[in-house]
Amino acid sequence: MFKFLTVTCAVLFAASIAQADYGLAKAFPKTAAGSYGIEIEALSDGRLAVWNGDTIYVESLARSGRFHAAGTGYAGDPGFMALAPDGHTLLLGSGFPGQLYLFDVNAPSDFEPDAVVATTAHYTGVFLTENLVLLDKTTDDYTTCELAILDLSAPSPATKTVMLKPPAVDMPVGGFAASAQLAVDRLQSTVYAMSVVYDSSYMVVANELKRIPVSTLISAYNADHVLDWEVDATSVGGPMAYQAGGPAGVMGGGTVVIGGFGGIQLVDSATGAVEETLMPAGLDYYGAFCNSYTGDIYAIVADPVDYSMDVVYAPTEALEALPALSGAGLALLVALLAAAGVARKRK
Repeated sequence: MFKFLTVTCAVLFAASIAQADYGLAKAFPKTAAGSYGIEIEALSDGRLAVWNGDTIYVESLARSGRFHAAGTGYAGDPGFMALAPDGHTLLLGSGFPGQLYLFDVNAPSDFEPDAVVATTAHYTGVFLTENLVLLDKTTDDYTTCELAILDLSAPSPATKTVMLKPPAVDMPVGGFAASAQLAVDRLQSTVYAMSVVYDSSYMVVANELKRIPVSTLISAYNADHVLDWEVDATSVGGPMAYQAGGPAGVMGGGTVVIGGFGGIQLVDSATGAVEETLMPAGLDYYGAFCNSYTGDIYAIVADPVDYSMDVVYAPTEALEALPALSGAGLALLVALLAAAGVARKRK
């Protein structure tokens, strides 16, 4: 996960600030050597998958905090992981190198060349359908950022622009646009995206959260039409209402989770109100991940000693969810881990 290291003034719109109910999740996999950060995604049964820039780890049981290596050799600076509608296929974005990997949790394997489904610029992405993926990326001419759709089923997948955010003509002199996180609700009906503009001093001068119907994006893709950010996307909360990290996910009740410098904001998607701001590590830049299946929200921050490493803060309830196992419970866990080891294909 890329982090902006520029320090901006953070205004907290929180109804309350919570950090006592979080703890350091020491069992989470660490960033691989030579990589930057980790990415987390939830599977349809609530288990977590974690990619550290080399190895993909899968949680043995939901909220257990126990991970096993499911596949290795998936190199990159983790940009994103997105879960397909089938509930078990993951798309991994390697960041600057540009490779997009497909990984099936139900048939895990170490990296092979055919795992690369496409190579294209990207910051983050979400599935719209089984085959269509929406990416937030810089335009080819670097004038602004865009939303682009990639068809993974195409013989040679290539991105097609469906929206500029914002249009280059709206950029301030000396300013530049930056990509932000993307999120789609569990019904695959609504995408949440954010435009972010910096000035020449790397200060955020404009940002806005908007929602876009998935059907509108797919129609634009099929018609080779570029949508208008100001007309075809609906504002949530108005300009400069939230942190600039973008929407990291949507909870089951419609709450949008937004990370950035100064905390993780929980936003009511209907009213735009900030319900709560989470700051488990104090004043810091927060990446966020929400598990909409269990209701848990995780905070991801840079290790204060080594900025290439990420550390994860988890809700105390999640850290304490699985009691110590013995007897039949321990035997079940051992059996699950053994089955995972047999299922994993090795070269």
